[in-house]
Amino acid sequence: MSGIINVFFATMKGSKYSAQLKEGYSVEDIKKIVQEKFGSTNYRLVVNGQEIQDNDPVKFAELKKSIKNSTTIYVCQRMDGGSGLVDIDSHKATILVDLQDELRKIPTQQTNSKCMICTEEKKCIKFCCSSIICKECFPNYFANYDYKIICLTCNKTVSPEKVFVTSQFIQSLLQLDETTLMARNIDFQICTCGAFSINSTMYAKQKCDNCQRWLCFFCNADWNETEKKMRNETYTCR
Repeated sequence: MSGIINVFFATMKGSKYSAQLKEGYSVEDIKKIVQEKFGSTNYRLVVNGQEIQDNDPVKFAELKKSIKNSTTIYVCQRMDGGSGLVDIDSHKATILVDLQDELRKIPTQQTNSKCMICTEEKKCIKFCCSSIICKECFPNYFANYDYKIICLTCNKTVSPEKVFVTSQFIQSLLQLDETTLMARNIDFQICTCGAFSINSTMYAKQKCDNCQRWLCFFCNADWNETEKKMRNETYTCR
C-alpha cells in the first residue's frame, strides 16, 4: 500500500504496538496514535536516538526522513519530580540466547574451511572480505565485538541484514543500537522494570510510573536517604 509507513511504538522489550502513518503525517498524528495506544500523550517520543518535538517543524521534517517501515518509536515516561524494554545488559543476554536459533538458519559454505578464530576445518559462515567463522566461535566473536559484525580482514562494520536472516532478530539488534544511543544522553534512563524515562528537570529523585519505584535517575539505584545518604540534587544523588 503506497503512502503508508508501518511503524512500532515500544515502551519495553516485548511490548510493541504496530501502527500506520499516512503520507504527510504530522506530530499531532503521532500523538493521536500514542493517545489511542497508551491512554495519554504525556510522554516524550524518541526515534533513532532523537526526540520528536512539536515546536520545531524544521527538525521534525528532517527526522521524518529516518522514519521508514519497521521503525520503532520509543515511548518514554516523563519524569518531572525535582525521571518497553529490559535494561541493556539483559537485552544483550537475550540476544545471545536468540542467536543460537538464528545461527541454525544462516547458510554456511558448501565445503570445509579454516575458521579464522579456532583455526579448525569446518563448514563456516563467510562474509565481507573473506571473514570465515564457524558457528561454534561466532557467539563469542559477536559478543566480543559488542554485538556488531566486524570484518576480521578490513575491520569494516557489516550490517546485520548481510548475515542474519530473521527480521525479528535483526530488529532486536537495531533496537539495541537505538537504546544504547539513547542511554548516552544524560536525560535518558531505563528503569530496572524496563520502562524508558526522560528527566525533564535533572533532579536525582524520581519515581517510575510503571513500577512505582523511587530511584536515583542518574545511578538507577533504589532511593535511600537513610543508609545511602542520597540527596535530591541536580545531576547527582551525592
